[in-house]
Amino acid sequence: MPAPSIHAFAEKVALITDGANPVGRAVALQLALQGSYVIVGFSNANDENNRNALEELKSLGTLANAVEADISTVEGAKKLISEVESMFGRIDLLVNCLKNENNSLFEDVSEEIFETNFEQSVKAAFFVTKEALRLMNSRPKPKIVNVVSALDTAESEKDALLVSSQKALVGLTESLAKSLPKKFRVNAVALSERKDAPTETLDAELFRPKNGVSEDDAARTILFLLSSEAIGLNGQTLKVA
Repeated sequence: MPAPSIHAFAEKVALITDGANPVGRAVALQLALQGSYVIVGFSNANDENNRNALEELKSLGTLANAVEADISTVEGAKKLISEVESMFGRIDLLVNCLKNENNSLFEDVSEEIFETNFEQSVKAAFFVTKEALRLMNSRPKPKIVNVVSALDTAESEKDALLVSSQKALVGLTESLAKSLPKKFRVNAVALSERKDAPTETLDAELFRPKNGVSEDDAARTILFLLSSEAIGLNGQTLKVA
């Protein structure tokens, strides 16, 4: 996979829906360092982890901005896009990376848990994208990347709610790739959550197994899909293991 040129992102306006998400934060940092005007969303700017992520972005200078909005609601999605419109009036790159964790067994999933899961994943991506299109339609090469789970562990494969929401996001990706104007590129990145198998011959404290894909590796793949190097890809899901 070729590395995108630093000039590919200069002065592009990039919206990352969740700056508290480790992958979203890594994408925001890499894009800002490559010259993009970055806006990240935060559902709760008062949360300690969110404050730390926000300060990290602010330390980069004027290229990074943050908006507090609950994008699991239509009103929150509209607020996020309205703030971006006030700042820049356009969006070149959109990364939907909200993910909702569900630890409930299938038989324990209530209507509230179901709705919360879909609101924080599928609904958020759907309505943020819908609102963002009016700021992307005038751009020459707009790109959208949805971040999903690869569903490649025994636990995730058995999680009916997670499987349903993640496959819905992949379906949304494929549908948008077919229905939006040809200048758009809409793809997804599926992140593996597999852990490396333990190595008995190595010190367990010094060589701990990695838990899934590193944030920086995931971010580099997302930046590839946002770059001109991925011009031939549309409606595809790249798995990062």
